[in-house]
Amino acid sequence: MKQTNFIPSAYCLLLLTLLSLNGCEKREPALPPPAPPVESMAEPVIIPDADKLQPDDSTTLVTPEPETMPTPPEKPNTLKIPNLAQQTLPSSDFSLRFRATGESFYTEITLANGILSYTYFEDTDGRCAQWVKSTPCWQEEDLKTISLALRPEDLDNLYAVIKESGAFTLKRDTFGGAKAGQRHYRQTLDIMLDGKEKQLVYQSFPGSSPKPEAFARLETVLLEYARDLPH
Repeated sequence: MKQTNFIPSAYCLLLLTLLSLNGCEKREPALPPPAPPVESMAEPVIIPDADKLQPDDSTTLVTPEPETMPTPPEKPNTLKIPNLAQQTLPSSDFSLRFRATGESFYTEITLANGILSYTYFEDTDGRCAQWVKSTPCWQEEDLKTISLALRPEDLDNLYAVIKESGAFTLKRDTFGGAKAGQRHYRQTLDIMLDGKEKQLVYQSFPGSSPKPEAFARLETVLLEYARDLPH
């Protein structure tokens, strides 16, 4: 009996068909790796007419604090005027006159109408060095006078000094304690302020009582101004 090859041939054909189908089978494409998560960006919320909103119990509007600028340093004052000087008025009428004389000296300082005048004797030739007479060694023509209009601030200063000196509260007008006929040097201070007038006299001699503070203060301030005048 002749052996047939049908079965092996059919098996091979089936096997080839299966292999061909597996080789031609379409594969699903590989999925790409997942992208990193993207942070969600919240869009700004625009509130119309926000500047017209009125705060209520649940709303607090924060107002920025204004910027603080540094305070510039104050400028120094060249002339210290007491606070009392602010009471000076343009119509204030005041005057001062200090006078001290002796055989070998003469000093007179006056302030009137805003003009400071300084009259003095300067012994340039030495004529008074050996003077023993009781009369002055100087003559009227030997005296020199210089004058200068004071600035308003200087007048204010002098006005305040007079006001604060207490000169008008002194109960006596003559000081020093010289006895009748006793030799002494006479110093006078005439003051006129706000319609009031007063003359103070000081008798200078060895052993005299101290000069009143009000007298000494006004004399000192006048001498300081007189020495600053251009000679």
